[in-house]
Amino acid sequence: MYGGYNVEELMARATHARAEFAKFNQETVDRIFLAVAHAADKQRVQLALLAFEETKMGLVEDKVLKNGLAAELIRHRYKDTKTCGIIAQDKVHGITKFAEPVAGAPEHWIQCVVPPPPPNGSSSSSPLALSNAIMKHPQVNLILATGGPGMVKASYSTGHPAIGVGSGNAPILVDETADLKQAVGSIVLGKTFDNGMICAAEQCVVCVEQVYAEFKALLEQRGCYFLYGDDRTKLEKYLIQDGRVNIDVVGQSAIAIAKAIGVQVPKGTVVLAAEESKIGPEAPLSHEKLSPILALYRVENFDKGVQVSKKLALYEGVGHTAGIYSRNPQHLEEYGLEMPVGRILANMPTSISAIGTEFNNSIDPSFTLGVGTMAGSSVSENVGPMHLLNIKTLAIRQQHIEWYKNPPDIYYNRGCLEEALADCARPMKSGDRMSRCIIVTDKVMGSLGYVERLKTALVKHGFVTFVFDDVNPDPDMATVRKGMEACNHFKPDLMVCLGGGSPMDAGKFIRALYEHPELSLEDAAARFLELRKRTCPFPILGSKIKKVVCIPTTSGTASEVTPFSVITDDDGMKHPLFSYRLTPDIAIIDSSFCEQLPKGLVAFAGIDAITHATEALVSVAANDFTQGHGLRALELLTKYLVESYQTGNIDARGAVHHGATLAGLAFSNSFLGICHSLAHKMGAAFHLPHGLTCGILLPHVIRYNSCVTPTRMGVYPGYDYPKALEQYANIGRHLKLLNDQEKNGKLSYTDEEWMEAYIAKLYSMYEAMNVPTTFKDAGCSEEKFLQVIHEVAIKAFDDQCTPANPRFPLVSELEEVLMQSFYGRETAMAMMELRNLPMSNNAANNSIMSKHNSNHAAPQ
Repeated sequence: MYGGYNVEELMARATHARAEFAKFNQETVDRIFLAVAHAADKQRVQLALLAFEETKMGLVEDKVLKNGLAAELIRHRYKDTKTCGIIAQDKVHGITKFAEPVAGAPEHWIQCVVPPPPPNGSSSSSPLALSNAIMKHPQVNLILATGGPGMVKASYSTGHPAIGVGSGNAPILVDETADLKQAVGSIVLGKTFDNGMICAAEQCVVCVEQVYAEFKALLEQRGCYFLYGDDRTKLEKYLIQDGRVNIDVVGQSAIAIAKAIGVQVPKGTVVLAAEESKIGPEAPLSHEKLSPILALYRVENFDKGVQVSKKLALYEGVGHTAGIYSRNPQHLEEYGLEMPVGRILANMPTSISAIGTEFNNSIDPSFTLGVGTMAGSSVSENVGPMHLLNIKTLAIRQQHIEWYKNPPDIYYNRGCLEEALADCARPMKSGDRMSRCIIVTDKVMGSLGYVERLKTALVKHGFVTFVFDDVNPDPDMATVRKGMEACNHFKPDLMVCLGGGSPMDAGKFIRALYEHPELSLEDAAARFLELRKRTCPFPILGSKIKKVVCIPTTSGTASEVTPFSVITDDDGMKHPLFSYRLTPDIAIIDSSFCEQLPKGLVAFAGIDAITHATEALVSVAANDFTQGHGLRALELLTKYLVESYQTGNIDARGAVHHGATLAGLAFSNSFLGICHSLAHKMGAAFHLPHGLTCGILLPHVIRYNSCVTPTRMGVYPGYDYPKALEQYANIGRHLKLLNDQEKNGKLSYTDEEWMEAYIAKLYSMYEAMNVPTTFKDAGCSEEKFLQVIHEVAIKAFDDQCTPANPRFPLVSELEEVLMQSFYGRETAMAMMELRNLPMSNNAANNSIMSKHNSNHAAPQ
């Protein structure tokens, strides 16, 4: 017995479970594998919270991201890997390979032992004694050891096959050809991820003399604070104690570490740095640091840089990871050949690239990183299903494979309805002709005569019609179920959605459930970081309803061209759904349907469209194709929305109608950001119109995103450095919001001035349309707001729109945006300063869902 556990019983249960699992076929194994991935993904927030509560290390927000990556990437990479029976066969050469399963889920397959404290110092009850007894048991076939060096060493001394990891001390070489902005953005991103806890995180940067000064200056601009003299000595003494990293440093923010050593640093500091020249025990900063602390080395040239980098790796990181920033292919190859490590990562953040993310699609996803025989391990690569060789991998950052998907047919201009429906009546490529059309709409459309107009046109072209007009604002599952029943009864092969966003959103999901009644809202709304790797794939549509046609009668949601749908569950929670399989087949942008809109709806829908275009233009996934649609949308919307509101001019209404659709085309292919994340949750909490909620939030989100030294930068392979300010400024320039004449002796305005000009333009439009500029002015209860702000921020953080935001937010930062949006910027900042609450540039000390001060109160 060890700590209350009978090792023989543990091993007997494990052996029986393995024997049961060996009977499973590949289909069963795959089903278990996919179910585990999906279950882990659904619990990513809760698991991150538990990890932080237990360790008080790192950032919960990054742990959430890490958990999501673990579920998605591993599932995607190995979902088609054969692990049972015949896994490969070459009949020409007579080779067949077989495999036995190595993981599964029968009862007792996974057992967790948690030894209690040893009574009276009894060694037989200690955790180490229990671990050794299990590892040395004769029925153990393989040991996968991670954690500290003691555990890894013990695993290799058991006499059983073992795979172990090693310490990381990743050196990063920056040569004279490097893209310095990309290098700094990536290094800071990697170094601050989870407060530097990942073993592959950047530890020491080696920069050549030719670009050293510029590189260091960029680091300082990005929030790296360099320590000198006594301050540096304090850091060194605090960092390494008794030859190892001080546990109080691990996973703490730069500001927290500075406070612990009594050093004052500026707000916005995300990394503590110091220049170094020595390597070894006498140079504490040359150690692995497991925190946002960075050492910077200056070298004469590339060859010297390789030598220093190699020494750093050999000192504490042999076999693990190294990085290089260079645009010289020869340098990349030479560095790869010389470095004594298993992973050489070029032009990408090592901490999150080494574990197999989208910065290079060829790195196997894993959180167990082998270090090879050079460091006493049997595996030199990321631990996966099969390992036979020590393999060194040079991975070069690649452009992410993107797409641009829109409805196949878009009809536009006033009166285009007839032409579009005539085309619907023609035979499809298969030769079949659609003949039964269900119209999904609401009762308002009937009262305006729009439904009758549509029915008449459809009947004229030979369609039998059925009207489902039970859609209410913010469609819920009760509405969807009614619509599905209507489809089961009528059996349509064409669906036409007529109205604002609600009928279109409802119609999309009605079709999905009609064709796949087993689909749950929870699975359809499953979160994802990478669309093609979502843990719960969206089903293929079109087996019953061949085409979906959307006709918008408002100018805002753009649901007629987007793959989005928002459905409210039975508990009142809104769920944004996203899949390109939800994209309508035909969009009819006929502005004659929006001539009778009430003024309030014109304003709020138009502001929603402006928000769509704005967020699409600064998204981490913004691209050459979305830029044109986004900018043209803002041209039309900023020029004609107020006129459309004030006069109802037909041409102005048409321009706004087109602008809203163009904005939809943009954000369908670059996604949105935290303005929509916050709007989804604030709208649900206070039952506000979505466009109004977006409008109140947008100016504050713009300023928040414009920070050039963000606590956390958006994570996306094509997003090299914080560039939102540049992008907002480009909007101001494109709209010509400032005169081009000389100003104060300068020939141009700053990016900040262009950005503020855009915000001023928004506020001038709000004033002209009588739109409130704060949630308080909109009638929201202050008491309720102060009660729900923290919950709203947490839910917004996990919203599907958040990952595309150019600034990856902490929950405390989202709270700050909400405070400014409720009270106004100046009042909110004064309140937070009075209560000594964190501002956004100092939010690194305030992790998510750490239970910090969330009960804000107004000043007395």
